[in-house]
Amino acid sequence: MDFFTKCLDLFQRISDVSDVHDLEKDVNNYQKLQYYKMNFNRINRKKIEQFIIDVRCDNNIFTAIRQLKRTVMYEPSKFLYQLSLNELFNELCGEEYNIVLKGAYDSVKVLNELTDEQDKELQNKFANEDMDIFEQYKCM
Repeated sequence: MDFFTKCLDLFQRISDVSDVHDLEKDVNNYQKLQYYKMNFNRINRKKIEQFIIDVRCDNNIFTAIRQLKRTVMYEPSKFLYQLSLNELFNELCGEEYNIVLKGAYDSVKVLNELTDEQDKELQNKFANEDMDIFEQYKCM
């Protein structure tokens, strides 16, 4: 089983039994993402752009990934509003990975009492797709 599949499995199992606010928000974001993907051509572009921005701003795993994988870009970056509809759809689909990782991260936090230092370490482990998470922390 790959890292994403393990994260999705953990996220889905824990979200079914937990009503913790952060995890509930992750579930809502995941459901909204699925809705937006299925109805992409019927949803206002600005609404999709705002959803992507909101999800990214609220995701410390996304931030950790960006910091670890920061590279020099050879082509100019674009703002979301500058993307073609096809590019925007691809950006939206890419958020599934980030939402699932954040959901799995929040699930691990629900199941384990972590110090601030352990929390930062956990964020980095998720950003690095470290499979040791599933053995090192309580995930059931």
